[in-house]
Amino acid sequence: MNEIQIVYDWLINHFSSSDLVNTVSILPTSELDQNKENIYPLVNIDFLNKETDDQAIQTTFKITVIQQRDTLPIKTDNKLLNETNYLDNVNETANICTRFFNVLTGQNNDYNIELEGKTTEKPLRNWGINTCDGFQFEVTLSIPNQGKSC
Repeated sequence: MNEIQIVYDWLINHFSSSDLVNTVSILPTSELDQNKENIYPLVNIDFLNKETDDQAIQTTFKITVIQQRDTLPIKTDNKLLNETNYLDNVNETANICTRFFNVLTGQNNDYNIELEGKTTEKPLRNWGINTCDGFQFEVTLSIPNQGKSC
C-alpha cells in the first residue's frame, strides 16, 4: 500500500474513532465549511506536501478542527461571551487537538508513523460562513519508506 494512503487512513481512523468528532473531511482548506449540512465538530485533513528520502516519507497536513457557534438572540452588555457557546467550542476543539498529539507522541502505532514537526495551534474565532470556532495547525508526519527501486 502507498505510504501516503497509510498516513491518511491512520489520521482518518484516529479522528473518526473519537467520541468528540462527528465529521472527518479531506477537502482543501479553502473549500472547508461551505456546506451548510456539515455535522460539527468537524476535523478537516488537508494534504499539503511530501518529502522523500531513502529512509522515510514525510507528509505535511493542515488540520482544522471546528465547532459551530450558537448565539442566543438576546441583547446583553456582558463582555464575557455568555450569550454564545464560544468557550465550550474552544474547550471541545482544544481537547480534540490535545488527544491527537497525546496519541501520536505517546503510543506506538502499527505503521511507525511519527511526529516530525508541528506548528502552533492557531485559534479560529467566527471562522467560515457557518460561524465556527476551533483550531488550525500543520503537522508533519513520517513513515518508513517501504518503496522498492527498480
